[in-house]
Amino acid sequence: MRTAEKETFALLLAYDGAAFRGWQKQPGMATVQQALEDALRDLLGKRYALHGASRTDAGVHALGQVASFQCGRVPAPPEKNNFFFGLRLPPALRLLRQARASPSFHARASAIGKQYRYDFAQFVNGAADWDRARAALRGLEGLPELSGLCSPSKAHRPAPPISRWSLSDAGLLEVEGKAFRKHEVRNLAGHLAAVALGYALPESLRELAQGKRPWMGATAPPHGLTLVSVEYPAALDPFR
Repeated sequence: MRTAEKETFALLLAYDGAAFRGWQKQPGMATVQQALEDALRDLLGKRYALHGASRTDAGVHALGQVASFQCGRVPAPPEKNNFFFGLRLPPALRLLRQARASPSFHARASAIGKQYRYDFAQFVNGAADWDRARAALRGLEGLPELSGLCSPSKAHRPAPPISRWSLSDAGLLEVEGKAFRKHEVRNLAGHLAAVALGYALPESLRELAQGKRPWMGATAPPHGLTLVSVEYPAALDPFR
């Protein structure tokens, strides 16, 4: 018997992380993955496995999360078919774009870069010296990896260096990199806050990133973190 042909679809998503216990499914908890899979089941009449570009933690927001899945053909009358905009999603989760993707596309495995933003506005109380924090960030330049900033459970996996960063005088941090490990950006933000408030020296960040001292800093709270965008090779990017 011939197997039904499957297509790969990509969804571009935004969500308010306060409404979810993170991306990944957890029994009895409201998660982004669970909400999407439930909505797909209601729309398509069958449950499909959904893959996300980033397994954002509980409370972390997204402006450009990407999810992918494979299923049988769906109706596609016009060139830009809006079929999946029929998904019934909770108010905190929005579908921004949909696209057919290459059969080899995978939201997480195909990614070659991610951009995150951390807003210190609700985390840092008091006068912060962001010049000190920027000096700490410059200390990361030239390091081949930043595994010392990851949570201990993931420290055995190399953490690629940050390819670009910016930190405004208003306390808005943006970082881009090939990949980020669990809690890496929140650990980075937590230590930058300590530097900006004068509790740590700027040069201590480089030592932490190299693993020359144990992680003893504060992990910044999740509500300040947002996944801004995910980058893919031009030949695979379904939203180009």
